Amino acid sequence: MTDDVAALHVTDAQLAALAGVTPRRIRQLAEAGTLTRVARNRFLLGDAFAALVEEMAGGDKASELTAERVRKLRADASLAELELAKAKGEVSTIEDFEAVWNQACGIIRANMLQVPRRVVSSLIGETDEARFKQVLTDEITLALETAAEADFTPEDDETDE
Repeated sequence: MTDDVAALHVTDAQLAALAGVTPRRIRQLAEAGTLTRVARNRFLLGDAFAALVEEMAGGDKASELTAERVRKLRADASLAELELAKAKGEVSTIEDFEAVWNQACGIIRANMLQVPRRVVSSLIGETDEARFKQVLTDEITLALETAAEADFTPEDDETDE
């Protein structure tokens, strides 16, 4: 019996009367592709009624709106977590990171450029390749370890003003 009713062909006026809308609204929904015609101004009752229920419930717009609300809630939660991390001092600004990174690069560069000056006197006249490599390796290691132990702190903004 249910299959018989769902398979009935109804006109736009009959479908409008069942759904409580105007026949013009039924035709608009058919033109928009929400309802599928089986003949001129005729619809399959089961398919058309299911499509009308979905349309009246908000259709894709309702699920899109729900998805947007969830996205906004997640963004708000992420923002609140970021603000909390800032308040706890667990995050730094990009400017602070860049300043510290520039300091680190500057110290490494300065230390590495001092290696030749520090080793030149001990390597003059040196013919033993192993000793030459060992002295250079020791000095380079010292330069890098010194840079690694340096205290990097972002510069105060007051000096920039």
